[in-house]
Amino acid sequence: MKMPVALVTLLANGDLHLKFGYPTPDGRCQKMEETLTRGAVDGQFSNAAMEQADVRVVSTDYEHFAVLYLETQKGGARNVWLQLYARAPELFPEGAQKMQQLAPQVGLNPSQGALLPKSGERHPEAAQGCRRWKTPDPAWEGQAQGSLR
Repeated sequence: MKMPVALVTLLANGDLHLKFGYPTPDGRCQKMEETLTRGAVDGQFSNAAMEQADVRVVSTDYEHFAVLYLETQKGGARNVWLQLYARAPELFPEGAQKMQQLAPQVGLNPSQGALLPKSGERHPEAAQGCRRWKTPDPAWEGQAQGSLR
């Protein structure tokens, strides 16, 4: 596994099931699965267990990229961030541009964004662990590309 992978599945009841996998420095694969509960508005979700009060798909072209808005409330502190996901490891310029445009609207500074680095190393153990996932539709595989927080 060279870079993080996210599998997104829309469930029959409208909830969103997410699987994430990413290589760790010691060569293993860290996996996480979560189900986000559908909100009152289309494209809005939440997950009380992760203290994510609001998760929204704020922009997508349905083919190349999606920008997510995430908000958490923990210990009286509110945290907000944007994340860019794409279906290919290469940066999709329109997605990055949309994330930069949305940043000021949610109180973030576009210049403080970070792109996740590509890793040239392959970890065979991590790849084996993450390959065990069954993907109903490979088109739903996405790459986490960047984040603004």
